[in-house]
Amino acid sequence: MAQRREGKSSDESTNSEALSIAQNARISQRFLATNLGLMTDSVILKRSLSLNSVISTASSFSIRFQNARSQPNLQYLNQIGSGLQGAVFEQVGKPLALKKESPGNEKLRSNLSHEHTIHRGVSATFEYYQSINTEVHVPKPLRFISKEENSAFWDEILPKTPEPYRVRGDLVMMERILPLPKVVRKALISQFCAPEQHLNGTEIEAILNNPQNKHCLARVYLGNANGTIDRKTPLRNFPLCLDPMEQIGIETVPLANAMGKAYATLNWGGAINGDDVEFVLGTSATAAQGTDHAPNFQHRAVQLYLLDFGQCEVVDLTQDPDVVYQAFKGAMVTGDNQRFIPHYSRSPALFATFRQGYIEAGNIILSDKKLDTKFNMEDFMQEYEEYAEDFL
Repeated sequence: MAQRREGKSSDESTNSEALSIAQNARISQRFLATNLGLMTDSVILKRSLSLNSVISTASSFSIRFQNARSQPNLQYLNQIGSGLQGAVFEQVGKPLALKKESPGNEKLRSNLSHEHTIHRGVSATFEYYQSINTEVHVPKPLRFISKEENSAFWDEILPKTPEPYRVRGDLVMMERILPLPKVVRKALISQFCAPEQHLNGTEIEAILNNPQNKHCLARVYLGNANGTIDRKTPLRNFPLCLDPMEQIGIETVPLANAMGKAYATLNWGGAINGDDVEFVLGTSATAAQGTDHAPNFQHRAVQLYLLDFGQCEVVDLTQDPDVVYQAFKGAMVTGDNQRFIPHYSRSPALFATFRQGYIEAGNIILSDKKLDTKFNMEDFMQEYEEYAEDFL
């Protein structure tokens, strides 16, 4: 055991240096010019998919948003996603996402009301511990709207909703994660899909112009070496897996460290097990200059987001450590979580970075909550690894 921990200390020291180097390097690459599209696909992805890169783009999204801001008749809803709970929409002219519950889902434990409650807790926790989680963003939960109430809202919104969804259903409003810009989407298709599917330029443009492919977020699968890309809608929830990321040169060390801190904040700050959460790369509009302070959609910051809390459960931290540890490590090895968490044996150096981030953030939070004599982060992560050996 001592030898194993000594090896981990060496890995974590090495990765701490790598993390520092990567963070310093990002400072000089934070602003990317509009000539990004003149570069090779791999260079575009390497530079764009680094945390806090800013991409300047004269996008159609920006034009649509600006035109609709002061014209309610243009603020219709477009579907931008779907999941187990229901459909997700954008409202043109507003920086919002609306998730509308599918009929019957409200009867399940993991209903939209449950997710909204968990989401509010996660958002408050990450805001409180924002100094720990500078690299991970949680979309702000704004409002829960019941299908039984708010008749004025439904009278206004349903006519703007796509025809198949023009029925009432519980709905949540939240801050929207903006998609990756077109220059990045094209590079993803050209780099990952075109060679395998033998796509020509016309076919690549057809994929890009498919409305379902315009709402592109990239799932950061540090635990998956490779994955399958959907042929019909490859850009919706694009699987960005570890081997291609490393081949291109995308910085994975800062991502692993940030994820470790985020899981620790969920667990020990929010007392939430983190079951089936997702980490995605998306963008946000930069703060605008001027009098109206409207967001500037022509300058988009690439950021790492944590979302999807429908399967999460609250864990009572007054229980015995063994019970609490089981709740957290059990969630970490099930569902999609293992796609995001670096594998402890296949990617030991990257896992050491994740582990280091988890322990550092966990220790700060436990000290703040005066629980540092009850729970031990080194012991928990050791238990997680031993538990993962039996399941992975």
